[in-house]
Amino acid sequence: MKNSKWISATLASALLVTAGAGSALAASAGGSKTGTVSAAVSGPVKVKEGTATWTVNGTPVTFNTIDSGGYKLYALSQVAGEIGAHVAASASGIELNDSKGLHTLQIKPGSKSFQVDGEAQSFTIAPVTYKNSTYVELTKLVVSLGGELDAESTSILSFARPEGLFDTLHWAADGTVIANHSDAETTQLLKFGGDQGNYQLFSTDDSAVDFAVSADQRWGAFNDETGQLRLIDLNSGAIKALGTDNSVKTDLIWSKDGKKIYFIQGDKQEKIASISVESGTVATVLADKVENKSELRVSADEKSVAYIVNLTGVAKNDADSTEDSLTVDFSKAGEQLYKLDLTVKDAKPVALTTSADNKLYPEILADGNVAYLSADADGKAANTLKSVKADGTSTNIALDVEPTWVSSVNDGLVVSGTTADGATVVYSINASGAKTELYRSTEDVSEVAVSKDGSKLAIISDGKVVVIKGGKALELTK
Repeated sequence: MKNSKWISATLASALLVTAGAGSALAASAGGSKTGTVSAAVSGPVKVKEGTATWTVNGTPVTFNTIDSGGYKLYALSQVAGEIGAHVAASASGIELNDSKGLHTLQIKPGSKSFQVDGEAQSFTIAPVTYKNSTYVELTKLVVSLGGELDAESTSILSFARPEGLFDTLHWAADGTVIANHSDAETTQLLKFGGDQGNYQLFSTDDSAVDFAVSADQRWGAFNDETGQLRLIDLNSGAIKALGTDNSVKTDLIWSKDGKKIYFIQGDKQEKIASISVESGTVATVLADKVENKSELRVSADEKSVAYIVNLTGVAKNDADSTEDSLTVDFSKAGEQLYKLDLTVKDAKPVALTTSADNKLYPEILADGNVAYLSADADGKAANTLKSVKADGTSTNIALDVEPTWVSSVNDGLVVSGTTADGATVVYSINASGAKTELYRSTEDVSEVAVSKDGSKLAIISDGKVVVIKGGKALELTK
């Protein structure tokens, strides 16, 4: 991905900051002083020098400003330096460029008119020269160069965060987060760094919106519109074909060593197969003709797979097969968990459950048991987190929340749930069952993704991408 593809946010509406103050580089940094200034005004005007502290890219910075005619103007060279913009003299006045080369700002002291990327704009008050330094409106300077400013929190970002709704989170090995900009006019997968405003366009491929991530988080796997399996490099965004098979494939999941990708195969999801990442060769794992398989999982040692079968009703009628006698028996319909031993040749799948509850997010644990979220089919009972053994006996995993999402991480689980008062809590549960609270919020959380080492979370909260580390949340979008 080239650096030239970095995206800037749409220019925000102008906001004239009237709180806080600072001085130009040539002006005094402490206290307040009174002097005179003359620029685009009739005769000298008294000004007051002062200082004000803003947070720039997370770091407190004291800016120098002047109060001229009731307006706070900030030292252009100091602000530009802090946000990484380049300042140079031009034939028409002063030219500024952001550090990514995306925006050009041309201003002239004494003139309210200025240009942003060749388009005419207007200051509320013209830039002025005071003690050989130029002072301008803070917000219009920052926003025109593609930055973001929040007057309420007195914070500035060199590059504005993207705005809109996001979904489909994935971590990459380099510590970045990839998310789909779901309300964009065209497909946009954005890749976010660890700082606010640090992001780039990762992919515009419609088929790559959701992909299965390898255990080392270096690769993603997805099917294109023809059924061809493709790999996407989560560092560069480069895409390549894997093999030539174009059968229907769902529920892609990587082996822990990254050498195979397992999937459910067939128009009716009746098979389980794998493909070699090295050769592209497809091998059948299970072909029992049982349809409607889903939620495939592979154990870390690759000795077993678990999956869900959605059993449908069984049609029955009398000996004459009359239409009036036709009935459908739904007594055994529903979702059931199965497990297959891959170490035994021609092994048969074993049903782990027979209950009527809905079964979501199955995960094979380190001890071989399968954990899953149990949801009452009629919606009358609260969700529970269960662990089921090979013999079908199950136990509840104790939680003080109603679970809504589960995923395996290393040898344990990460669980998101809702408390009695409506808060969302995210826990980690280790192999011994000990729970650690990772995050708590009063806002809705619709997705959770966990970094490779389990130290960081990425969540979708009210459509925004948020990264949590050490219990602290950083909003990467707005």
